[in-house]
Amino acid sequence: MPDNKDKEFWKTVVKLALGALALIIFFGVGLYFTAMFNTYAPPSESSAPDWGISKDSPIPSRR
Repeated sequence: MPDNKDKEFWKTVVKLALGALALIIFFGVGLYFTAMFNTYAPPSESSAPDWGISKDSPIPSRR
């Protein structure tokens, strides 16, 4: 009986290892193709460059 349980244990270990390897390869290939064939390009010029507080001075002016 112990021999049969030992075989089942190693079958489970091999299945889990192959499943983990398949997931790693799947996501690796997906990330590779995403990096190589990325067609997204952010806009080169914003429509309103003076919008928001990004151009404001951090030192308050004394008027």
